[in-house]
Amino acid sequence: MKSPLACILVLWALGVIFCISVRPLMPVDETRYLSVAWEMWIHNNWLVPHLNGAPYAHKPPMLFWLINVSWAVFGVNEFSARMIAPIFGALNLVMVSVLAGKLWPEKTDARVLAPLFLVGSSYFAGYGTLTYFDMLQSFFALLGWYGVQTASQGRVRWGWALVGIAIGLGILSKGPVILLYILPAALLAPLWQKRDQKNTAALDTLASISPVDQQDGEDARDDRQMTHRRWKGWYLGLVVSVLLGAVIALCWAVPAGIYGGEEYRNAIFWGQTAGRMVDSFAHVEPFYYYLVALPLMLLPWLLWGGLWRGIIGFRWRAGLDDGLRMVLLIIVVLMIAFSLISGKRVHYILPVLPLISLLLARVISASNALGVMARRIDLVPIAVFVILIGLVAIIAPFLPLYFAKAPVWLATLNGWWGLVLVVAGAVLIVAGPMRGVVYRIAIVNLLLVVTVCMIAAPRLNIDYDMRPLAEYLKTQQDEGRDIAYWGKYHAQFQFLGRLQRPIQMLISHDEMLDWAKNHPDGEIIARRDRPLDAQERPLAGFDYKNDRLLIWDIQTVLENAAGVLAR
Repeated sequence: MKSPLACILVLWALGVIFCISVRPLMPVDETRYLSVAWEMWIHNNWLVPHLNGAPYAHKPPMLFWLINVSWAVFGVNEFSARMIAPIFGALNLVMVSVLAGKLWPEKTDARVLAPLFLVGSSYFAGYGTLTYFDMLQSFFALLGWYGVQTASQGRVRWGWALVGIAIGLGILSKGPVILLYILPAALLAPLWQKRDQKNTAALDTLASISPVDQQDGEDARDDRQMTHRRWKGWYLGLVVSVLLGAVIALCWAVPAGIYGGEEYRNAIFWGQTAGRMVDSFAHVEPFYYYLVALPLMLLPWLLWGGLWRGIIGFRWRAGLDDGLRMVLLIIVVLMIAFSLISGKRVHYILPVLPLISLLLARVISASNALGVMARRIDLVPIAVFVILIGLVAIIAPFLPLYFAKAPVWLATLNGWWGLVLVVAGAVLIVAGPMRGVVYRIAIVNLLLVVTVCMIAAPRLNIDYDMRPLAEYLKTQQDEGRDIAYWGKYHAQFQFLGRLQRPIQMLISHDEMLDWAKNHPDGEIIARRDRPLDAQERPLAGFDYKNDRLLIWDIQTVLENAAGVLAR
């Protein structure tokens, strides 16, 4: 294979297109983010993002800007907006290859293997099809690490400039958490740049030999002072890069804070920084959460026997170079740091996957993975894993017919796509020579992700397709009716319906009645678990998860309220 990376990028693009073509935008996150971009578009306000008419301070604007750029080029459409995150997924694959070349320029295999290990992670490949911020964040983390390495290898100004750009754009992508990814590599540089430490120790020893060779001792002290000055310059460069990143971020944040008002200003300057650390209790998980999640994120690689033989056989003492030390150090620091934060979500440690891919690429390249590591028996666990998923998919739709307790929704799965996985698992073992085994596993993993999307697509479209309701609301707004949502509204309908006006969110029953009295021609959306005690049928109903969203006219709402009071 002349260009494995180019082939993987093509396969990545095809897989992403398949996945986003067959499944709907997933509420509440994907629909919410595209709704923010939509309101930015219709109001032509690129400074302060809005959601359902109110300033939206929970996320910085980079993703919304990029979506609007795509719409400026291709017109407002769902496809180009949903391709932004996958494009950054592809850039992650390119960047991890470039960083491998920077870390180990003499290890050409590592540069080839690193993106294969990354795209061969089921979590990375699956998550990369979603419209989230983490692919952008991961890319800028990689760019920052590349800048640190560039600075350490002598191109100081260019390296720190890249670090500053990565910090600034990373803040605009997902907030100051980018500092937690990038800074450890720079701050702890004396721990992974061991060559300088060894040289300094040797100089100290030489300087202590006196008075046999006083001149050599003086030269040693001069060299030691140069080393100390180098580290002072190193940390000065780091400070400058952080300031550069802050300036880039503040170019947006300061005018946005002024324009958005005091509440929005406090939210972006406090809520996006210390507030997220102090108040990160929304997704509280135990300390060991990531220790359990990370192995699952690395499937199917952990099932490959060749990987374990390569790790065990690697000469760690001799092979622990500066690049490998840096990668290991960042992985450990990030895992500890995120484990100490109470709020945990799996995608918070997504940038750890490129680091692990670099680690595995370095280890396996040293073990001659394309030759010695290519034993057919090593692929059996992965093949069994893929085949079992395929068999489960084939069997699952039939379970409700024979088992009363089986969930009815299983019958909606497109289980026959499981045959693809059964065939892929068999081919993984028996087809052709075993050269390019890592490449083969990566392709099977991409096929696994695409096939799972095809299997789940019918059910996802039943449970999560908000388009029919959004289009209904569009017609009602065009006719001049006001719309309210009884309950927590996440702007699921704003983009899908191309709505021009906000939908009022009503939390309490009294608030709902007050709104109804003031909007006699309006309509109210309510979940079925908040039913009105009325004999009349709702104006419309739409499936949502295991529930339904019902549309009530105001007259029915008020008559129901009067009947309740009369009783």
